[in-house]
Amino acid sequence: MNFIDTLIYSEAKGIRILRHTLFWTTDMVSYLVVISANTEITPVIVFGLLSRFPLVMGVVYFILYYLIPKYSIEKNRVPLALWILGMLAFVGIGIRFYRYYLINPILDPQSIVPPDIFSFSRILGEIFSWMAVTGMAIAIKLIKTKSELQRKNDALMDEKRIAELNFLKAQMHPHFLFNTLNTLYSDAIKTNSKSEQIVLRLSSLMRFILDECSKPLIPLEKELKVIDDYLELEKLRHGNRLQIDWENSIRTPHVLISPLLLLPFVENSCKHTLSLQRGVIQIKIRVSSNENFITLYVENELIPTKQSALNGVGHGMGMKNVRKQLELLFRQNYTLDIKADSKYIVNLVVPTSKSHE
Repeated sequence: MNFIDTLIYSEAKGIRILRHTLFWTTDMVSYLVVISANTEITPVIVFGLLSRFPLVMGVVYFILYYLIPKYSIEKNRVPLALWILGMLAFVGIGIRFYRYYLINPILDPQSIVPPDIFSFSRILGEIFSWMAVTGMAIAIKLIKTKSELQRKNDALMDEKRIAELNFLKAQMHPHFLFNTLNTLYSDAIKTNSKSEQIVLRLSSLMRFILDECSKPLIPLEKELKVIDDYLELEKLRHGNRLQIDWENSIRTPHVLISPLLLLPFVENSCKHTLSLQRGVIQIKIRVSSNENFITLYVENELIPTKQSALNGVGHGMGMKNVRKQLELLFRQNYTLDIKADSKYIVNLVVPTSKSHE
Protein backbone atom coordinates (compact mmCIF):
# COMPACT_ATOMS: atom_id res chain seq x y z
CA MET A 1 0.00 0.00 0.00
CA ASN A 2 1.52 3.32 -1.08
CA PHE A 3 1.53 6.58 0.90
CA ILE A 4 -1.66 7.95 -0.67
CA ASP A 5 -3.61 4.74 -0.06
CA THR A 6 -2.32 4.61 3.51
CA LEU A 7 -3.37 8.21 4.13
CA ILE A 8 -6.84 7.64 2.68
CA TYR A 9 -7.74 4.16 3.94
CA SER A 10 -5.66 3.50 7.06
CA GLU A 11 -7.66 3.16 10.29
CA ALA A 12 -4.62 3.83 12.48
CA LYS A 13 -5.52 6.53 15.01
CA GLY A 14 -2.58 8.79 14.20
CA ILE A 15 -3.18 8.68 10.45
CA ARG A 16 -6.92 9.30 10.90
CA ILE A 17 -6.18 12.41 13.00
CA LEU A 18 -3.68 13.60 10.37
CA ARG A 19 -6.23 13.00 7.58
CA HIS A 20 -8.95 15.03 9.29
CA THR A 21 -6.53 17.78 10.32
CA LEU A 22 -5.37 18.19 6.71
CA PHE A 23 -8.98 18.43 5.49
CA TRP A 24 -10.05 21.16 7.92
CA THR A 25 -6.79 23.08 7.59
CA THR A 26 -7.10 23.05 3.81
CA ASP A 27 -10.69 24.29 4.04
CA MET A 28 -9.80 27.14 6.40
CA VAL A 29 -6.83 28.26 4.31
CA SER A 30 -8.95 28.14 1.13
CA TYR A 31 -11.65 30.26 2.79
CA LEU A 32 -9.12 32.86 3.93
CA VAL A 33 -7.55 32.98 0.45
CA VAL A 34 -10.95 33.61 -1.15
CA ILE A 35 -12.04 36.40 1.21
CA SER A 36 -8.58 38.03 1.10
CA ALA A 37 -9.47 39.36 -2.36
CA ASN A 38 -11.88 41.88 -0.81
CA THR A 39 -11.11 41.80 2.92
CA GLU A 40 -7.99 42.38 4.93
CA ILE A 41 -7.15 39.27 6.93
CA THR A 42 -6.81 40.27 10.58
CA PRO A 43 -6.31 38.19 13.74
CA VAL A 44 -9.95 38.93 14.65
CA ILE A 45 -11.15 37.35 11.39
CA VAL A 46 -8.87 34.32 11.82
CA PHE A 47 -9.89 33.72 15.46
CA GLY A 48 -13.55 34.27 14.58
CA LEU A 49 -13.31 31.65 11.87
CA LEU A 50 -11.49 29.24 14.17
CA SER A 51 -14.15 29.70 16.86
CA ARG A 52 -16.92 28.70 14.45
CA PHE A 53 -15.17 25.61 13.12
CA PRO A 54 -15.98 23.36 16.13
CA LEU A 55 -19.71 23.88 15.55
CA VAL A 56 -19.45 23.14 11.84
CA MET A 57 -17.24 20.13 12.51
CA GLY A 58 -19.84 18.86 14.99
CA VAL A 59 -22.56 19.12 12.33
CA VAL A 60 -20.41 17.41 9.69
CA TYR A 61 -19.33 14.53 11.94
CA PHE A 62 -22.89 14.05 13.20
CA ILE A 63 -24.04 13.65 9.59
CA LEU A 64 -21.13 11.40 8.59
CA TYR A 65 -21.03 9.04 11.57
CA TYR A 66 -24.66 9.01 12.75
CA LEU A 67 -27.19 10.10 10.13
CA ILE A 68 -25.64 8.42 7.07
CA PRO A 69 -24.95 5.01 8.72
CA LYS A 70 -28.33 5.00 10.49
CA TYR A 71 -30.63 6.06 7.65
CA SER A 72 -28.77 4.82 4.57
CA ILE A 73 -30.25 1.32 5.07
CA GLU A 74 -33.74 2.40 6.16
CA LYS A 75 -36.57 2.88 3.69
CA ASN A 76 -38.35 5.53 5.76
CA ARG A 77 -36.75 8.83 4.75
CA VAL A 78 -38.97 11.12 6.85
CA PRO A 79 -36.72 11.06 9.96
CA LEU A 80 -33.70 11.77 7.77
CA ALA A 81 -35.47 14.77 6.17
CA LEU A 82 -36.36 16.12 9.62
CA TRP A 83 -32.76 15.73 10.79
CA ILE A 84 -31.50 17.56 7.70
CA LEU A 85 -33.90 20.45 8.32
CA GLY A 86 -32.72 20.56 11.93
CA MET A 87 -29.08 20.67 10.85
CA LEU A 88 -29.79 23.48 8.38
CA ALA A 89 -31.61 25.46 11.08
CA PHE A 90 -28.67 24.97 13.45
CA VAL A 91 -26.17 26.13 10.83
CA GLY A 92 -28.26 29.11 9.74
CA ILE A 93 -29.56 30.31 13.12
CA GLY A 94 -27.40 28.69 15.77
CA ILE A 95 -24.06 29.64 14.29
CA ARG A 96 -25.18 33.25 13.74
CA PHE A 97 -26.32 33.53 17.35
CA TYR A 98 -23.06 31.97 18.53
CA ARG A 99 -21.04 34.26 16.26
CA TYR A 100 -22.67 37.64 17.02
CA TYR A 101 -23.77 37.23 20.63
CA LEU A 102 -21.02 35.03 22.11
CA ILE A 103 -17.81 35.24 20.08
CA ASN A 104 -17.77 38.75 18.54
CA PRO A 105 -18.23 40.55 21.91
CA ILE A 106 -15.12 38.71 23.16
CA LEU A 107 -12.95 39.24 20.07
CA ASP A 108 -14.19 42.76 19.29
CA PRO A 109 -16.09 44.47 22.15
CA GLN A 110 -16.85 47.43 19.88
CA SER A 111 -18.71 45.31 17.35
CA ILE A 112 -22.40 46.01 16.73
CA VAL A 113 -25.00 43.32 16.14
CA PRO A 114 -26.73 43.95 12.77
CA PRO A 115 -30.50 44.51 13.13
CA ASP A 116 -31.27 41.96 10.41
CA ILE A 117 -29.08 39.22 11.90
CA PHE A 118 -31.87 36.62 11.70
CA SER A 119 -33.44 37.73 8.42
CA PHE A 120 -34.16 34.97 5.92
CA SER A 121 -31.50 36.15 3.48
CA ARG A 122 -28.84 36.29 6.22
CA ILE A 123 -29.74 32.82 7.50
CA LEU A 124 -29.73 31.44 3.95
CA GLY A 125 -26.35 33.06 3.30
CA GLU A 126 -24.92 31.48 6.46
CA ILE A 127 -26.17 28.07 5.35
CA PHE A 128 -24.66 28.39 1.88
CA SER A 129 -21.36 29.68 3.25
CA TRP A 130 -20.87 26.37 5.07
CA MET A 131 -22.61 24.18 2.52
CA ALA A 132 -19.48 23.70 0.41
CA VAL A 133 -17.34 22.18 3.18
CA THR A 134 -20.23 20.06 4.44
CA GLY A 135 -21.04 18.76 0.97
CA MET A 136 -17.38 18.10 0.26
CA ALA A 137 -16.94 16.12 3.49
CA ILE A 138 -20.07 14.05 2.76
CA ALA A 139 -18.98 13.41 -0.84
CA ILE A 140 -15.51 12.28 0.29
CA LYS A 141 -17.02 9.99 2.92
CA LEU A 142 -19.46 8.39 0.46
CA ILE A 143 -16.78 7.90 -2.21
CA LYS A 144 -14.40 6.42 0.35
CA THR A 145 -17.10 4.11 1.73
CA LYS A 146 -17.98 2.89 -1.75
CA SER A 147 -14.32 2.35 -2.57
CA GLU A 148 -13.73 0.44 0.68
CA LEU A 149 -16.79 -1.72 0.02
CA GLN A 150 -15.47 -2.53 -3.46
CA ARG A 151 -12.05 -3.40 -2.03
CA LYS A 152 -13.65 -5.70 0.55
CA ASN A 153 -15.85 -7.32 -2.09
CA ASP A 154 -12.77 -7.92 -4.22
CA ALA A 155 -10.97 -9.37 -1.20
CA LEU A 156 -13.95 -11.63 -0.49
CA MET A 157 -13.98 -12.89 -4.06
CA ASP A 158 -10.23 -13.54 -3.85
CA GLU A 159 -10.75 -15.47 -0.62
CA LYS A 160 -13.50 -17.54 -2.21
CA ARG A 161 -11.38 -18.27 -5.27
CA ILE A 162 -8.46 -19.34 -3.09
CA ALA A 163 -10.71 -21.53 -0.95
CA GLU A 164 -12.23 -23.18 -4.03
CA LEU A 165 -8.78 -23.72 -5.54
CA ASN A 166 -7.47 -25.28 -2.33
CA PHE A 167 -10.49 -27.53 -2.15
CA LEU A 168 -10.05 -28.67 -5.74
CA LYS A 169 -6.36 -29.36 -5.11
CA ALA A 170 -7.34 -31.61 -2.20
CA GLN A 171 -9.65 -33.74 -4.35
CA MET A 172 -8.91 -36.60 -6.73
CA HIS A 173 -11.54 -36.65 -9.45
CA PRO A 174 -14.46 -35.65 -7.17
CA HIS A 175 -17.13 -36.55 -9.71
CA PHE A 176 -15.65 -39.99 -10.12
CA LEU A 177 -15.56 -40.40 -6.33
CA PHE A 178 -19.15 -39.19 -6.07
CA ASN A 179 -20.33 -41.72 -8.63
CA THR A 180 -18.32 -44.45 -6.90
CA LEU A 181 -20.03 -43.62 -3.59
CA ASN A 182 -23.41 -43.90 -5.26
CA THR A 183 -22.44 -47.35 -6.51
CA LEU A 184 -21.27 -48.30 -3.01
CA TYR A 185 -24.57 -47.05 -1.60
CA SER A 186 -26.55 -49.23 -3.97
CA ASP A 187 -24.48 -52.25 -2.96
CA ALA A 188 -24.73 -51.40 0.78
CA ILE A 189 -28.53 -51.48 0.63
CA LYS A 190 -28.33 -55.22 -0.01
CA THR A 191 -26.33 -55.84 3.19
CA ASN A 192 -28.68 -53.80 5.40
CA SER A 193 -25.78 -52.22 7.35
CA LYS A 194 -25.17 -48.69 8.58
CA SER A 195 -22.70 -48.16 5.73
CA GLU A 196 -25.78 -47.40 3.67
CA GLN A 197 -26.49 -44.29 5.74
CA ILE A 198 -22.82 -43.31 5.91
CA VAL A 199 -22.47 -43.35 2.15
CA LEU A 200 -25.77 -41.55 1.68
CA ARG A 201 -24.82 -38.71 4.03
CA LEU A 202 -21.30 -38.45 2.61
CA SER A 203 -22.65 -38.31 -0.92
CA SER A 204 -25.05 -35.55 0.12
CA LEU A 205 -22.18 -33.55 1.63
CA MET A 206 -20.09 -33.92 -1.51
CA ARG A 207 -22.99 -32.90 -3.72
CA PHE A 208 -23.43 -29.76 -1.62
CA ILE A 209 -19.74 -28.89 -1.94
CA LEU A 210 -19.68 -29.51 -5.67
CA ASP A 211 -22.93 -27.71 -6.51
CA GLU A 212 -23.42 -25.01 -3.88
CA CYS A 213 -20.07 -23.80 -2.50
CA SER A 214 -19.20 -21.85 -5.64
CA LYS A 215 -22.37 -19.74 -5.27
CA PRO A 216 -22.23 -16.48 -3.32
CA LEU A 217 -25.56 -17.18 -1.61
CA ILE A 218 -27.75 -20.22 -1.07
CA PRO A 219 -31.12 -20.83 0.66
CA LEU A 220 -30.80 -21.31 4.39
CA GLU A 221 -32.56 -24.68 4.15
CA LYS A 222 -29.62 -26.04 2.13
CA GLU A 223 -27.14 -24.94 4.78
CA LEU A 224 -29.29 -26.66 7.41
CA LYS A 225 -29.41 -29.81 5.30
CA VAL A 226 -25.60 -30.01 5.13
CA ILE A 227 -25.41 -29.48 8.92
CA ASP A 228 -27.90 -32.30 9.39
CA ASP A 229 -25.90 -34.60 7.10
CA TYR A 230 -22.70 -33.79 8.97
CA LEU A 231 -24.27 -34.48 12.37
CA GLU A 232 -25.75 -37.77 11.18
CA LEU A 233 -22.34 -38.85 9.92
CA GLU A 234 -20.76 -38.04 13.27
CA LYS A 235 -23.46 -39.94 15.15
CA LEU A 236 -22.99 -42.94 12.87
CA ARG A 237 -19.24 -42.85 13.48
CA HIS A 238 -19.35 -42.41 17.27
CA GLY A 239 -22.60 -44.11 18.23
CA ASN A 240 -24.11 -43.47 21.68
CA ARG A 241 -21.00 -41.63 22.82
CA LEU A 242 -22.11 -38.54 20.90
CA GLN A 243 -25.42 -37.05 22.08
CA ILE A 244 -26.51 -34.08 19.98
CA ASP A 245 -29.51 -31.91 20.87
CA TRP A 246 -30.09 -30.41 17.42
CA GLU A 247 -33.08 -28.19 16.76
CA ASN A 248 -33.96 -25.49 14.26
CA SER A 249 -36.89 -23.12 14.41
CA ILE A 250 -36.71 -21.62 10.95
CA ARG A 251 -39.59 -19.38 9.93
CA THR A 252 -37.99 -18.33 6.65
CA PRO A 253 -36.15 -21.31 5.12
CA HIS A 254 -35.76 -19.59 1.75
CA VAL A 255 -33.78 -16.58 2.96
CA LEU A 256 -30.23 -16.60 1.62
CA ILE A 257 -26.91 -17.12 3.36
CA SER A 258 -23.29 -17.56 2.31
CA PRO A 259 -22.54 -21.30 1.97
CA LEU A 260 -20.68 -23.06 4.79
CA LEU A 261 -21.07 -20.09 7.11
CA LEU A 262 -22.72 -22.00 9.97
CA LEU A 263 -21.25 -25.48 9.54
CA PRO A 264 -17.68 -24.65 10.73
CA PHE A 265 -18.96 -23.73 14.22
CA VAL A 266 -20.83 -27.03 14.47
CA GLU A 267 -17.87 -28.97 13.09
CA ASN A 268 -15.49 -27.21 15.48
CA SER A 269 -17.61 -28.15 18.49
CA CYS A 270 -17.78 -31.82 17.49
CA LYS A 271 -14.14 -32.10 16.48
CA HIS A 272 -12.57 -30.66 19.62
CA THR A 273 -14.85 -32.28 22.18
CA LEU A 274 -14.54 -35.71 20.54
CA SER A 275 -10.76 -35.50 20.27
CA LEU A 276 -10.09 -34.09 23.75
CA GLN A 277 -12.81 -35.49 25.99
CA ARG A 278 -13.51 -39.09 26.93
CA GLY A 279 -16.90 -40.59 27.64
CA VAL A 280 -20.26 -39.22 26.58
CA ILE A 281 -20.20 -35.94 24.63
CA GLN A 282 -23.23 -33.65 24.82
CA ILE A 283 -23.64 -30.86 22.30
CA LYS A 284 -26.58 -28.50 21.96
CA ILE A 285 -27.22 -26.75 18.63
CA ARG A 286 -30.00 -24.27 17.89
CA VAL A 287 -30.69 -22.38 14.67
CA SER A 288 -33.45 -19.82 14.30
CA SER A 289 -34.31 -17.16 11.76
CA ASN A 290 -36.71 -14.42 10.82
CA GLU A 291 -36.88 -12.06 7.85
CA ASN A 292 -33.88 -10.05 9.08
CA PHE A 293 -31.52 -12.28 11.06
CA ILE A 294 -30.20 -15.83 11.35
CA THR A 295 -29.05 -16.99 14.79
CA LEU A 296 -26.82 -19.98 15.57
CA TYR A 297 -26.29 -21.20 19.15
CA VAL A 298 -23.78 -23.95 19.92
CA GLU A 299 -23.07 -25.24 23.43
CA ASN A 300 -20.75 -28.01 24.60
CA GLU A 301 -18.65 -29.04 27.57
CA LEU A 302 -15.57 -26.91 28.18
CA ILE A 303 -12.43 -29.01 28.08
CA PRO A 304 -10.30 -27.99 31.11
CA THR A 305 -6.95 -27.97 29.31
CA LYS A 306 -4.77 -25.08 28.24
CA GLN A 307 -4.65 -26.36 24.71
CA SER A 308 -8.41 -26.26 24.35
CA ALA A 309 -9.21 -23.28 26.55
CA LEU A 310 -10.84 -21.65 23.58
CA ASN A 311 -11.91 -24.94 22.02
CA GLY A 312 -9.94 -24.10 18.95
CA VAL A 313 -12.01 -21.05 18.02
CA GLY A 314 -9.83 -18.08 17.24
CA HIS A 315 -6.68 -20.23 16.95
CA GLY A 316 -7.49 -22.81 14.31
CA MET A 317 -7.07 -21.86 10.67
CA GLY A 318 -10.67 -22.84 9.93
CA MET A 319 -12.11 -20.50 12.55
CA LYS A 320 -9.79 -17.68 11.50
CA ASN A 321 -11.09 -18.05 7.96
CA VAL A 322 -14.67 -17.96 9.21
CA ARG A 323 -14.03 -14.79 11.20
CA LYS A 324 -12.42 -13.19 8.17
CA GLN A 325 -15.34 -14.23 5.99
CA LEU A 326 -17.79 -12.71 8.48
CA GLU A 327 -15.91 -9.41 8.43
CA LEU A 328 -15.77 -9.35 4.63
CA LEU A 329 -19.43 -10.27 4.24
CA PHE A 330 -21.03 -8.14 6.93
CA ARG A 331 -18.38 -5.65 8.09
CA GLN A 332 -19.67 -4.68 11.56
CA ASN A 333 -23.25 -5.81 10.97
CA TYR A 334 -22.99 -9.17 12.73
CA THR A 335 -22.53 -10.50 16.27
CA LEU A 336 -20.18 -13.31 17.27
CA ASP A 337 -20.28 -13.85 21.02
CA ILE A 338 -18.02 -16.60 22.43
CA LYS A 339 -18.09 -17.55 26.11
CA ALA A 340 -15.83 -20.04 27.85
CA ASP A 341 -17.01 -20.52 31.43
CA SER A 342 -18.41 -23.78 32.75
CA LYS A 343 -19.51 -24.49 29.19
CA TYR A 344 -18.28 -23.36 25.83
CA ILE A 345 -20.96 -21.29 24.06
CA VAL A 346 -20.99 -19.71 20.62
CA ASN A 347 -23.76 -17.30 19.70
CA LEU A 348 -23.70 -16.01 16.11
CA VAL A 349 -26.20 -13.54 14.63
CA VAL A 350 -25.92 -12.54 10.95
CA PRO A 351 -28.27 -10.55 8.72
CA THR A 352 -30.18 -12.41 6.03
CA SER A 353 -30.03 -11.67 2.32
CA LYS A 354 -33.22 -11.46 0.30
CA SER A 355 -31.84 -11.91 -3.18
CA HIS A 356 -28.64 -12.77 -5.01
CA GLU A 357 -26.38 -9.82 -5.59
